[in-house]
Amino acid sequence: MSERPKPWLVLGAVVTGQLMVGVDATILALALPGMAADLHLSSQAVAWVMAAYVLAAGSLMIAGGRVAQAVGYRRVMTLGLIAFGLASAVGGAADLGWLLICARVAQGVAAAAMTPAAMARLSAAFPDAGRDRAYAVFGMIMGSGTAIGLLLGGVLTQLAGWRACLYVNVAFVVVALVLSTLAGDDVERSPGHGRGSWRGAVLAAGAALVIQALTVVDDPGRATASGVAGALVLIGFAASERRSTAPLIPAALFESATRRVAYYGLFLWGVATIATFVSANGSLQHDHHLAPLATGALFSIYPAAIQLGLFLSRRLGARPPDRQIGVGLALLGAGQIVFALSPTSLAAVLAALGVMGLGTSQVMPAANSAMNRDAGPHAGVAGAVGTTLQQLGASVGLAIPVALAAITAHATSIAIGVTALALVVGSALALRQQAGSTATPAPTPHETST
Repeated sequence: MSERPKPWLVLGAVVTGQLMVGVDATILALALPGMAADLHLSSQAVAWVMAAYVLAAGSLMIAGGRVAQAVGYRRVMTLGLIAFGLASAVGGAADLGWLLICARVAQGVAAAAMTPAAMARLSAAFPDAGRDRAYAVFGMIMGSGTAIGLLLGGVLTQLAGWRACLYVNVAFVVVALVLSTLAGDDVERSPGHGRGSWRGAVLAAGAALVIQALTVVDDPGRATASGVAGALVLIGFAASERRSTAPLIPAALFESATRRVAYYGLFLWGVATIATFVSANGSLQHDHHLAPLATGALFSIYPAAIQLGLFLSRRLGARPPDRQIGVGLALLGAGQIVFALSPTSLAAVLAALGVMGLGTSQVMPAANSAMNRDAGPHAGVAGAVGTTLQQLGASVGLAIPVALAAITAHATSIAIGVTALALVVGSALALRQQAGSTATPAPTPHETST
């Protein structure tokens, strides 16, 4: 007799695993000075320590979703967690720069396998009852993970050194594995969906070449070669998708206007947040000479603002997801504008983090729920596409200031201004979509405490 599934243990396993995935996008940001000194890293190598993880995770996420559908969501999530823990242990022990970067790539590959499986398990565990409450918790964690990474990274770096920022993942893995094992859920797999997952590697290669081109703009020859090669690889990927009878990204996922809004909302969120956190960290540590622990503590304003935003959402009542995402993108854009006007001001940095936290509280729960709702047999891939766009957005957001630094001394402000403009345009499109939609409003999140 099979054990009865325990949805809230599924949520616990997913939240723990995905918190680790989100935290690792930024946990090393405050540790970069010490890490670079210990391992004698060049500025380009330092950039790849950050970008390698989000790029590998994002570009392979869709392929990971297909593999998870074919092999089984619970099994793939388990394997992903174990691989993430092993990669973290190797990275923590690394005494060479290339080994650390390889470990970060391996972490990204593990995240790409684990995340879509986790998303599918969460969607199946809460098909109706409790769904909005569960996704409110999940959205809060996903939205706060990058800022929590900075806070945790500051604490660990100051108290135990940069290697602890990698070793801490082993604890996350153990907790997630225990909860996952006790959850007792079993989402039906679709064996045929594994075909064609190799095209995910093609997408990863193309995306990596394009990001590489942005990071070496100061060397026009290398930048041009990488950019052209990346474009050709991505064109080849698109052509193979058009010819395939089992495309990696099913076109049916884009038939829903609300899901399309969720997807570009997640991409823009990725562009805005991690790059802002890295820039704000530089301002606090270098311009204001704050220690890593104090810097991390100041970032707590961001998750606190997310909690405030969720509370206000519950007070305001039910709203369509398109509207929530549109309002959230507008708030993120406002935060970017505040930061762009005075990127070295302590008050501006804190105000920007607070406003962006409010925006995240609207974008993440609505987008994560909308992209997985009514996805049917494509549930794993639906979540993977959204997370891919989120992670690729983060890679683009990290690369833009590096590219602009080669041509202007005001790279940070210009990059933030461009991002703010994109967020405002995205907000307008989302609100316009909501105005012409007859979709049923999404129920308001319930209290997230038990």
